[in-house]
Amino acid sequence: MKRVNAITFLNNFVAGALTLLIPLLLLAQNVNLAEIGLVVSVLPLVFLVARLLFAAVADRVGWSHIFFLVNWPTTLVATAIYYVANSLPAFLAGKITEGLRDASYWAVNRAAIFDLSPGRAEKEATRNNAVIWLATAVGSAGAGLGIAYAGFSSTLLVLIVASTAVGIPAGMLWKTRKPVLCKNREKKLGMALDPRGKSKAFWWASVALMFNSIATYPLLTLLLPVFMQVQLGYSYLLIGVLFMLYNVVASATTFLTLRLSLSFKRVIVQSAIAFLASVFLTSSGLFFPALLFALAFARGFGVAFFEHLVAKVAKDSQNVCVDIGWLHVPMRLAEFATVMTAGFAALAVGYAPVFAATGVFFIVFSLMSFRQLQATR
Repeated sequence: MKRVNAITFLNNFVAGALTLLIPLLLLAQNVNLAEIGLVVSVLPLVFLVARLLFAAVADRVGWSHIFFLVNWPTTLVATAIYYVANSLPAFLAGKITEGLRDASYWAVNRAAIFDLSPGRAEKEATRNNAVIWLATAVGSAGAGLGIAYAGFSSTLLVLIVASTAVGIPAGMLWKTRKPVLCKNREKKLGMALDPRGKSKAFWWASVALMFNSIATYPLLTLLLPVFMQVQLGYSYLLIGVLFMLYNVVASATTFLTLRLSLSFKRVIVQSAIAFLASVFLTSSGLFFPALLFALAFARGFGVAFFEHLVAKVAKDSQNVCVDIGWLHVPMRLAEFATVMTAGFAALAVGYAPVFAATGVFFIVFSLMSFRQLQATR
């Protein structure tokens, strides 16, 4: 697990930095919010298709091979594209490559955890989310600091170095880890990708996960960075620090609540915090950071529901990588649609209704995931 966690940290250090850096870089090039949303929305659409293909291949050649052959190169290439990008088509190419990077990582990450942590997969997957948020915190803080004091180009050079370093733990897994293959690899690739035959519980779980993602993805990848810079007038450094602290709070909450039960009381607490923070976010004034951290707490508190639900419906699958990929299809379609339209919506009706809607979506996720976990016991 140490090498998987090392890959996780480096991947999400780069991802956290790029999530903050790219919208701000586009703003600096006088691109408007709606156009930024169109660029960012490309990533989940590429992710959707590529993840299933990488998952099907991983179930036949082994998950460790995907880390080395796809995830490492695409991480490096994406950052290099952004370093030279000076037009919307170039940024679109970067987002497409980022989509391949994210797809290759998530196609095999949970399969690696399930393989390396038998008997404690749910807790290790939840712990891995804490590593993700910690890495994202460091990446976003580094991006804010780098942009403020060294500029966009120098910050991207540092990310290129970090992307290159992904190859070290990926190569170590390639050399030492015997591939764990799917239990039904005699199936043709097309048959393995066939979604028919999945249970109703599987698809209900998929819908629940979708609501979690659309409650957080448009906020973090588009709306919050732009809102803080344009509406609140925060500096690049302050935005980076706040994103860092957001992810630190989410990570710490995840670690500290690993042993707590997934009770209905927990659902009520995380739902209430997320909804109230979302509703008052735009009018919070000096208290904006406090509400931002409240959202982080709710997200960290709720991730155990997410990971337990994934494990419940997928970890014993005959094609675990592919099934986890199908589980996330509605989520990625929703991310594409919401990010593509969020910028237009914020320009048309303002940020407040859009932020409030994300709080409602988190309530739906919490209730649905709790119900599904109770039903599958």
